Amino acid sequence: MRIDSPKSQYPMRKAYPDIDTFRLVAAILVVAIHTSPLTSFNGYADFLLTRIVGRVAVPFFFMVTGFFLYKDEIIQRNKLISFLKKTSLYYLGAILLYLPVNWYSGYFKSGNLGFTVVRDVLLDGTMYHLWYLPAAITGSIIAYYALKHLSLKGAFLFTFCLYVAGVLGDSYYGLTKSVPVLNGIYNGLFRVMDYTRNGIFFAPVFFVLGAMLKKRRCEFRLSIIFTVIFMVLMAAEGTILKDNNFMRHDSMYLLLIPLMYFLFSMLLHRRGTQNHGFRDISLIIYIIHPLIIILIRGASKVLGIERWTVYNSLLHFILTVIFSVLIALIITTLKSKVRLRYHV
Repeated sequence: MRIDSPKSQYPMRKAYPDIDTFRLVAAILVVAIHTSPLTSFNGYADFLLTRIVGRVAVPFFFMVTGFFLYKDEIIQRNKLISFLKKTSLYYLGAILLYLPVNWYSGYFKSGNLGFTVVRDVLLDGTMYHLWYLPAAITGSIIAYYALKHLSLKGAFLFTFCLYVAGVLGDSYYGLTKSVPVLNGIYNGLFRVMDYTRNGIFFAPVFFVLGAMLKKRRCEFRLSIIFTVIFMVLMAAEGTILKDNNFMRHDSMYLLLIPLMYFLFSMLLHRRGTQNHGFRDISLIIYIIHPLIIILIRGASKVLGIERWTVYNSLLHFILTVIFSVLIALIITTLKSKVRLRYHV
C-alpha cells in the first residue's frame, strides 16, 4: 500500500468509489451467509438473503481483481504475480490463524490426513470460508492463460464452459444424478474435491468477466434495470431448484453470470475518490468473521446469554458484523500507523 501524504491514512485517487463501497457490502453479505440472520423469523426470507442476494459477494471480489489486473488485451503478468504473492501470504496467515480451531475440531484426527490437507490447501480451504483464497489463486491463473491464448470472447466462452460444468455439480446436481455417465464422472470428481465451487470451475469466469467490463459495459440506467430483473429471475431459479431438491450446494446459478455483469456495470458508473482502506477492511472481515462467531458463541455460553446472542439469529449476525468491523478497523489503523512511521 502506497502512502500519498503523512496526512492521509489511506492512499486516495480518482477511481470507482461504488466498487469500494460494495466491498464492505459484499463482506457483510458473506457474514450473513455464515450466520443466517433471518432464520429466527422466516426461513424463505433468509434463503433469499443468504442464498440468492448473498451469492453476488464472492463473484464480485473475483471481478474486481480481474477488472484491475486487465490491461492491453491481457491480465498483466507483473500485476498477477504481485496478486498471487499477496494472496498466498494472506492465505498462509489465515491457515495459521485457524490452526487452533482445526486442532480443537479434530481436523488432524481425520483419516487419510495427508490427502485431506493437500486437497483443502489447494481447493477447499482449511476452514469453510477459506476456499476463496486458493480459488482466487487458481482462478486468476486459469483466467490469465485463457486471456493470453484466446480472444476476450474465447476466454469468456472457455471459462463459462468450466462454470457450467461446475453448476452441474452444484445447484443443478439433480440433473447430473439422473444421467448415469455424468453421475459417475461427478462422483469421481467429489472424491477429489468437496465442491465444484472452487478455483477451477467457479472463479475463472468472473475474473474474465471483470476483464470484459474493462472493455465494454452497459449504460447506467439499463444496468440498474437489468440488475433488478436478473436478481428476481435468479431468486426464481434458486427457489425452483431448492423446491425440487436439485441442489447439492447453492453457490452457482446460471443467472448469476448476467446478474454480475449488470451489477458490476452499475457500480462502475460513478467516478470519484477511492479509499483503499475499504479493500483491507473487507478482506479482514472476510478472514476473521468465523473466529468472531466462535468467540461470540463461547462467551455467550459462559455468560448464559445464548438465548439472545446466539439463538436470536439477527442479533447474532449484528454482533458478528460489529465485532468483525471493529477488529478490522483496529488492524488497518495499526497497519497504517506502522507504514507511516517507517514510510513504507
